[in-house]
Amino acid sequence: MRDQDNHTPPQQEDYCTIIAPSMAEAMRQFTARGLDREGYSIAGRVGRHALLLADGEGATELFPGEKMFAATFVRRRTAATA
Repeated sequence: MRDQDNHTPPQQEDYCTIIAPSMAEAMRQFTARGLDREGYSIAGRVGRHALLLADGEGATELFPGEKMFAATFVRRRTAATA
C-alpha cells in the first residue's frame, strides 16, 4: 500500500531506548547490541532524565534520586521490508 499523497511506500519505525548512568555507556551498549548494524540511528537529543513508570494509579520513580541518560534510537523501514 502506498501513501496517497506522495506515492511512496509507508515507513515502519522501530524504537529502542537505552538507559544508562552515562552517555558513554549508552553508546557502548548501542554498539555492543549491534543496533548500528541493524540500521538504528539516534532519534533525538540525549540527556539526563528522571524516569517514572506510570501504572494507572500513579507513577513509580525507577531510579529514585538519580537522573539517568536515556538515548532513543530509531530504525525506519518501508512497510514492504518490515
